[in-house]
Amino acid sequence: MRMLPRKAPSPALVVATVALLVALTGTGVAAVSALPRDSVGTAQLKSNAVTSAKVRNGSLLRADFKQGQILAGPAGARGPQGQPGPPGIASLERVDAVTTASSANSKTISAVCPSGKRVIAGGARVLGNGAARVSINEAYPDSDGTKFNGVAREAVATGATWSLQVYAMCAVVAS
Repeated sequence: MRMLPRKAPSPALVVATVALLVALTGTGVAAVSALPRDSVGTAQLKSNAVTSAKVRNGSLLRADFKQGQILAGPAGARGPQGQPGPPGIASLERVDAVTTASSANSKTISAVCPSGKRVIAGGARVLGNGAARVSINEAYPDSDGTKFNGVAREAVATGATWSLQVYAMCAVVAS
């Protein structure tokens, strides 16, 4: 099999190829690097340069239109009634109760909800100079759900006075 001799391209062909490559890519690079992002808008476009026939169906979102450009159609038929939701609460009220300030070793108190309301949350805290030496031992809603109870005792004996405050978050609970 006979091999054909290979000739190197002439310098003129190399220069012409490079010049063509620069000419073709130069304007594309200039357009991309010279224009800031979002700088071409409606004012820069020729009339009928972009028409609705050139926009792909389903590619536009409600956010692409100004307010009032999309008209609302007539109201549709009312749907079926949904399932009832979970029970709710109404008439939320906080009820506080505080013991008298004294140096007694132990204190107990309850915050009682008004008639027709139930405890949905509660808490307790110790107030006064002796508070740092007192621990809350119990803080709980009563089993019938009408009051929140608190019990505190001195962890370290103190002659300083302190009091126990208990609060109940009470509400009408719908079933």
